[in-house]
Amino acid sequence: MSKFLLLLLILVFVATARADGIVSFITVFLDSTGRYSFTYPAALPSKNALAELQKNFIKQKFGEKYLGQGPAAALNLYKDQNEELEYLSDAVSFPLPGIVQFVTSYYEQHNGVYGINGFNGSNTGIYTISDGKKIELASIFEKNWEKEVIKLIIKEFLFSQNLHSLADYDYTQKENDFFPVNAKISEYGGLDFVYPAYKIAPSSAGEQTIFLSWSSLQPYLNKKSVIYQRIKF
Repeated sequence: MSKFLLLLLILVFVATARADGIVSFITVFLDSTGRYSFTYPAALPSKNALAELQKNFIKQKFGEKYLGQGPAAALNLYKDQNEELEYLSDAVSFPLPGIVQFVTSYYEQHNGVYGINGFNGSNTGIYTISDGKKIELASIFEKNWEKEVIKLIIKEFLFSQNLHSLADYDYTQKENDFFPVNAKISEYGGLDFVYPAYKIAPSSAGEQTIFLSWSSLQPYLNKKSVIYQRIKF
């Protein structure tokens, strides 16, 4: 390796080191065929992990029935079967060391009158870079976490609506409607629980996101999970 190239890699390393000492990737390219290209020169996933990530991404982005297709074929088939699709986009982040997060969104035009945003309530995937495996939401928590976390979610939702109880809310008074299915790691240190339009609020309000900090969730987190081991409280 030439001295120039070595110096360049060192400069890239320094440029991508955050203040807390965690080194992040510079850029992740997710092209229209679902292929990945990591530009950071170190700590890249193995080929097997990368293949697993691609498989999981196709599953997340298009659905289970497209897994038998290659990335390009899956994309073309999905477009053919969803003619009202206006766009399909992805956001990639590395919210914690060794963790990659994909968020897929779409916009569909229905009968040329109105559109729908979202991805059927399953548009977020959290994965470990080392093996490409998906981290299920339930694995982040201890057993029987749902009831207490739902209480926290409802409390935060009511606060945002300036309400005291669900009895005061016109759209829904069912606690089960707030059952968390889809969540993503927030840049603010916690989880964003995402609910599609119509789920807990009228369609005019759109998709709802409710943030809970790691500190508020700490009593219910699974201390053996790969997420907990990377959190700084």
